[in-house]
Amino acid sequence: MANGYWGKVLRVDLTSHKTNSENVPEEVWKQVLGGGGYGAKILYEEVDENVHAFDPDNRIIFGLGPFQASKQTGAAKFVAVTKSPLTGIFGETAAGADWAIELKQTGYDAIIVQGKSESPVFLWINDGVVEIKDAKNYWGMDSYFSSDAIIKDIDEKSAKIVSIGQAGENMVSFACIVADKHSFGGRCGIGAVMGSKNLKAIAVKGTQVVAVNDPDRLKMLTKEIGKKVAQNTKDWLRKDGTASILEGSVETGDAPVKYWSGDVWPEGAKKIGSPAYTETLNAKPNSCKFCTIGCHRHIKVDSPAEYAMEGPGPEYESLAMLGSCCLMDDVKALAKMNDLCNRYGLDTISTGAFLGFCMECYEKGIISSKDTDGLDLQWGDKDVMITLIHQIAMREGFGKVACSGIINAAKIFGERAIEIAAHVKGLDIPAHDPRAYYSIAVNYATSSTGAHHERGNPQVASMGFLLPEAGIDKEIDRFELENTEFLTARYQDYATLTNALVHCKFMLFGGMTLSDLLDTLNAITGWNWNMDDFLIAGERIFTLQRLVNNKYGITRKDDILPKKLLVPGQSGSRAQKAPIGYESVLEKYYELRGWDAFGRPTEKKLLEIGLM
Repeated sequence: MANGYWGKVLRVDLTSHKTNSENVPEEVWKQVLGGGGYGAKILYEEVDENVHAFDPDNRIIFGLGPFQASKQTGAAKFVAVTKSPLTGIFGETAAGADWAIELKQTGYDAIIVQGKSESPVFLWINDGVVEIKDAKNYWGMDSYFSSDAIIKDIDEKSAKIVSIGQAGENMVSFACIVADKHSFGGRCGIGAVMGSKNLKAIAVKGTQVVAVNDPDRLKMLTKEIGKKVAQNTKDWLRKDGTASILEGSVETGDAPVKYWSGDVWPEGAKKIGSPAYTETLNAKPNSCKFCTIGCHRHIKVDSPAEYAMEGPGPEYESLAMLGSCCLMDDVKALAKMNDLCNRYGLDTISTGAFLGFCMECYEKGIISSKDTDGLDLQWGDKDVMITLIHQIAMREGFGKVACSGIINAAKIFGERAIEIAAHVKGLDIPAHDPRAYYSIAVNYATSSTGAHHERGNPQVASMGFLLPEAGIDKEIDRFELENTEFLTARYQDYATLTNALVHCKFMLFGGMTLSDLLDTLNAITGWNWNMDDFLIAGERIFTLQRLVNNKYGITRKDDILPKKLLVPGQSGSRAQKAPIGYESVLEKYYELRGWDAFGRPTEKKLLEIGLM
């Protein structure tokens, strides 16, 4: 297939220890593209509503798309999809580094993992030759040590690897996937599903080159887009990474302060955001393969000894959730916490959210030191936070309460705690506040995964990062609810497209347009799609993900925000602001989407977008 696809996916049954290659016709890729689109298709067709996330019959789909056939900036991404243990619905995460490109070069467009091995194993895929190998010696190791040990033992230094740490092994419901000790698929607990299947890692090595339709045009586009993105991001994202937005996010009220109950925290934000972050942590850019931005950070802390580490530094979400959310302003301690989460394989968003949630419950007397095994959960206490990270990952002590997610923890603490917990459909709210950007309210409520900033991000329209080809051609007032149904839907479709192609959404910040994406797709595939074809594909895949969630019981009743994020701020730039009335916008959103009053796509809409 000379169009960026191999037309093959690898199916792995860990129960029988059998693998086979399955042919996938081009018509399927035209329908769902790949990545999160293909993952949704497999969940919808193969995982019933009565299958629990940790059942052997659940699937994990590691999905690629046509863009992994290119060397374009932003193309070094993969998506992992499963039925989430946190939410019980469509779960999706993405990561970068080098693994996705290497997997494409093994001759596969995706991996479907099912079943459960009797003992720990890892997959070794070497140019299409697949082995299921014993991983007992690596079980109990953190994600970094195990990755190094596996690469050494297979004697292939250039192989790339995704792995889990102890949190995944212990089926902590927000365990993440670690890619090449560099990038992290954090959300929705997919690392826990790997652990439930006794799958420690997947190592890949490939030398095959998938053919594309127009290699000369693809090369030209790649060069032009790469230069544009580099030029537009060199003075902020490359210079300081996502730490560059921390202070501004706190100032606008976007970042969480005191687990969403506070409003301002300028002194703390200055200590953990850039330039202090860059200077204190000796931070340097660390790029995913082919990327001209390099937004990730490589950091090094020499002293004090208890915080010494070297490796990937915290991104904005980690800074906000472990920092401002918990009122913790020591950037070196924060770097250590982030490093521990990376090694254990914990999503820093849900980890920080749980710590902040517990601190608020402790402050309000909902829980006491008798409940916490003697831990004094004061805001910003570094030692307590580090202790809890260890406990969560190892399912020990008070940390065990976190392991089944925020809903379960709140139920254990009682009715008052349920009112405090900030989540949508069980997925903790990430570090962006709908009281600062009203469009986030509709996005969180209707996201395919539960609250997820990267499955939409409509607030960027208020910052000048627009989608003119999709009808978003001017900046939007961040405190405006009118027309946010259209804004939200278009950015959700855009995010869905990028996670199906698969591609990095950060390229938008460098000026990569929908037209650039479409031109690249056509150069790779030769499909000659127009913009309407492209936008309908995003809507089709998003709708398919909604069908998955309808199958798992999601309806209008679930498309709601936590009450605490509708309480207006008392000070700062969003004082007296809250997206009150977002429910009425939901009705317009449903109408725009072609959903009925219960939040289910109508037959008319399914026919219109090619799902019937």
